[in-house]
Amino acid sequence: MFYIYGIIKQNIGVKKMVDVIIAGESGKLHAVYHKSETESAPLAVILSGSPRQKHHMNDRVSYAMFRAFMDIGFSVVRFNYRGVNDSEGAIGTTADNMLDIATVIDWIQNKNEDSEKIWLAGNQLGAWYVLQMLMRRPEISGFALVSPDTSVSDFSFLSPRPNRGLLLQGMNEGDESTAFATHLTQVLKKQAQISLETIRVKNADATYSQPADLRQMYNDLKAYVGRENADTRLL
Repeated sequence: MFYIYGIIKQNIGVKKMVDVIIAGESGKLHAVYHKSETESAPLAVILSGSPRQKHHMNDRVSYAMFRAFMDIGFSVVRFNYRGVNDSEGAIGTTADNMLDIATVIDWIQNKNEDSEKIWLAGNQLGAWYVLQMLMRRPEISGFALVSPDTSVSDFSFLSPRPNRGLLLQGMNEGDESTAFATHLTQVLKKQAQISLETIRVKNADATYSQPADLRQMYNDLKAYVGRENADTRLL
């Protein structure tokens, strides 16, 4: 995490991140939370990739997503699913992880009752979770998918839910990822009336392994969210 902090370092003044414990269904969930100085600031929840592939809330992509929202004034939380690092319980199923996500969404909303907007951003399998929650939580006003898992092909859960979102990919992820992005864009538009803007980060792979690539992904996400959050058509 400290390495990524150095890459994306900003003049953040009194901004702070704090470790918090959230009561989950199978025990305590470990999270990191930043509270905006603006009481009515929009909210964001960051969803990491699959725990079975060693993704967690402090990996480079999750942290970069967190900082993008934090640095434009959101109150934002990232967390570990059950069974990951300091979160209690055993690594769960998709259904278990979805329950953990719902718990964290409820938690940040209860902490910020004056907020009217909430965004979700997810990486890898977390991107698929974002779409699942978008169908279940009508209050979600915006979302971002970062290098989604191309092995997930079941989108039967999608139903009409007019909205807009962002898909970020690295240009070096390969032809399969490019084809998947095209397919996903078409599916979302047809089944859910969702418009998906795609940004491909030059030279980046799926892990944004180079500092310049991670920084560019962070900048692209921050710019998109800042622009779209100011647009009342999201509501």
